Amino acid sequence: MSIKHTIMALGLAITAMTGAAGAQVIGGEVEIDGSGNDVVFLGGDMTVRGNVQGDISAIAGEGEIDADVTGSIHFFGGDVYIRGSVGEDIEIAGGDVEIDANVAGDVSAAGGDVRIGGTIGGELAAAGGNVEIEATVGDMVQLAGGYVGVHSDAVFADGLEVAGGEIEIAGTVRGDVDIEGSEVTLSGLIDGDVEILAEEIYILDSARVTGEISVRGPSQPVVAAGAQIGPVDYEYEPFNFGAKHWDDIDIDIEGPWEIIGAPFAFLGLAVPGAALLLGALAVLMTPRGTARVARTFRRKPVLSGFLGFISFALSPVFLIIMTVLLAITVIGVLLIPIMWLLFWPFLLLCLALGALAVGDLVFNRKPEQSLGMGMRLLSLMLVLAVSAALGAVPVLGALVGLFLMFIGLGAWLMSLGRDNGHTAPAAAFSPEDDKTVTAG
Repeated sequence: MSIKHTIMALGLAITAMTGAAGAQVIGGEVEIDGSGNDVVFLGGDMTVRGNVQGDISAIAGEGEIDADVTGSIHFFGGDVYIRGSVGEDIEIAGGDVEIDANVAGDVSAAGGDVRIGGTIGGELAAAGGNVEIEATVGDMVQLAGGYVGVHSDAVFADGLEVAGGEIEIAGTVRGDVDIEGSEVTLSGLIDGDVEILAEEIYILDSARVTGEISVRGPSQPVVAAGAQIGPVDYEYEPFNFGAKHWDDIDIDIEGPWEIIGAPFAFLGLAVPGAALLLGALAVLMTPRGTARVARTFRRKPVLSGFLGFISFALSPVFLIIMTVLLAITVIGVLLIPIMWLLFWPFLLLCLALGALAVGDLVFNRKPEQSLGMGMRLLSLMLVLAVSAALGAVPVLGALVGLFLMFIGLGAWLMSLGRDNGHTAPAAAFSPEDDKTVTAG
């Protein structure tokens, strides 16, 4: 999988909030029945039907698109279901992803459960815990997942690259096939050469392979008597995925990577956990302050994120300047280590504030009213849980965490000095309020 798929979520977020569009909606549940221009959505649940003359860009809790879209679809959020037709590309990062559409361009999808059917004119790239494909694809196909299944109805016109745990290929592939996995089963038609690196390989009676099969692994492939395949070239390879042949493994690790891996895995949960604790304390101790941050982000989402990014980028300069200024006095010297130590918990607090702001945007159906304390804590937990879950995709979780931190930092800076309450300033009073003022 290329690097673009790991940064797709952040790119979709920026696209959804900054792109020019004919229909722009923020917050709540929305049903759109056709649009003459682009559709941009940021909020809860989204349903789109009819004809859309442009692109659809969305960050949503759940999305259902059953429409004829002339442009592209960009989606980041929870579950998404796409049917109809798409004139250009589809890019999705979500929970459960289901596509059964006629797509003229490329399709890139990442999620927990990914199911793709219909026809795709360009390339297909999909990654997830469970990936199932029954589409007709006109170009290259790249798949990765815990389980990857290519159904018998699937037809790939220009080869296949797949990596995963359990892999089953029952469809038709024209072109070369490259497979890396734990358990691989071939039962379809492959019109080309096949290269397999796997722990266990099964070639069933229904398999048809016109080219050469090159196999590397700890055990030879199991070939059924009825399989019609080309020559098989087997080479013993001690490395394996599923660790069923531990006696054959000779691990030789150069450098401290084996030790470093554990702290990184720990940080993947420790950072959201610490942010959850700090965010909960902030909600309990300053409920009005956290509500003010959420309202600020709802009013100016793009500016909040941009200001947070700029502030974070300039934070090293700020810390160095403050260190030099504090070093002038004896008391200041004592404060320098405290400042540097507090900087990191402050970033975690900004991450929590960003999660609170996004949670308020998604779950608050009445923007004029603040969420209750219980609902605010629940939304904080859910957003951080999603952020931690996305950490299963390399780099993606870190990028989402940075994005939330930028939002929290920017919204907090913009909310400084604002009134804690909901009362509007005097200049914004309605004419009815003006009538209560007695003229001199």
